[in-house]
Amino acid sequence: MDIEIKSLIAEVDIKIACEIRDYLTSLGHSVYPIVSKGEDLLEAALFQQPNYIITDLYLAGQFDGIEAMARLGEIFKIPYIFITSFDDYCRLITSYCLEPVSLISKPIRHDNLVHSVSRVVKECFRELV
Repeated sequence: MDIEIKSLIAEVDIKIACEIRDYLTSLGHSVYPIVSKGEDLLEAALFQQPNYIITDLYLAGQFDGIEAMARLGEIFKIPYIFITSFDDYCRLITSYCLEPVSLISKPIRHDNLVHSVSRVVKECFRELV
């Protein structure tokens, strides 16, 4: 049984976003168009219903990745990975309180991305395993 895995990436650095997208597509995941604003992340997640999200803590727009994921968490549960440069420890602690599946530091190492994506996919489909 083939299962389509749908992901959404929210990142302001287009180079990082494209590297993540390229890796996910190499795994056969469907990747929705990349967003860079918190409000666009909310809208895309609600409309497209991805299996998981990879988002930076810092996004452009009215609110950041932390706020966007907190708002989504009030509506439905979706596994996600936070990306951060670890330059603000208060925000980092806040992000952990939201219980992401994983947190990846920048610059992103390929092995960290591989491990985190593996964990989030297992979380998405744990009831099927």
